[in-house]
Amino acid sequence: MNMKKKVTSIVAPVVTFLLIFAIWEFACWFYKIDAWFLPKPSEIFRSMIVDFGEYWPHLLVTLQCVLTGFLIAIPVGLLLATLITSFPLLNAAMSPYITFLVTTPLVSLIPLLMLMMGYGMNMRITTVVIQSFAVINMNACTGFNNVPTLRRELMQSMGASRLQTYRMMILPSAATDIITGLRLAAIFATTTCISVEYNAGNTGLGSQIIKYSQYLQTTKSFACIFYVTVIGLIMYGLITLLQKKIVSWEE
Repeated sequence: MNMKKKVTSIVAPVVTFLLIFAIWEFACWFYKIDAWFLPKPSEIFRSMIVDFGEYWPHLLVTLQCVLTGFLIAIPVGLLLATLITSFPLLNAAMSPYITFLVTTPLVSLIPLLMLMMGYGMNMRITTVVIQSFAVINMNACTGFNNVPTLRRELMQSMGASRLQTYRMMILPSAATDIITGLRLAAIFATTTCISVEYNAGNTGLGSQIIKYSQYLQTTKSFACIFYVTVIGLIMYGLITLLQKKIVSWEE
């Protein structure tokens, strides 16, 4: 039964994917929709392969920004969550600002960040870090605060130090919430990076989506969007792999 579920979880999305793109392809052919308005999926995939050399530098820039910002946000978010849940005064001082960062679309702050930091990669990575670490921090805090008191008392009765308690009991207990935070942060990292590229500089997939749309090169614009989707799938795959390695008892 378990094997059947795994096969279904793979086959069902693939069949749905093929069905959606088949309907899309047929609709474009049947209604003779112009490529500048809505290109056929086959034309988009062809462009992704044939024009790959044109997309590759921008794909690399976006991937570098997303991964670097995300990897920096993880330790920052977890460290701050550890401090906040350990010291009530710090929790009272920092929690409103963490909530502010989570609920405020960072797109509204991009012009200010560009004014302070320019249009370079450092500004893009900083923006991704700010948006991502807050989500990781909030979910990690939830996990740390929900650790059963009985487990904490058990570790204390065994003479465990604070570091041993954190490493051997608190982190494993909060792992599910942390993984949830990583999933959300991966989404925020990708969307934030693309949003920044819409507004800053001439490199990255976001900037190319805008450029191709302005010149009615819709096929290439869709190709860039599909590459953004590929980046999202890579992020999701990495987190899923991490979950299988760390939260193995949920398998």
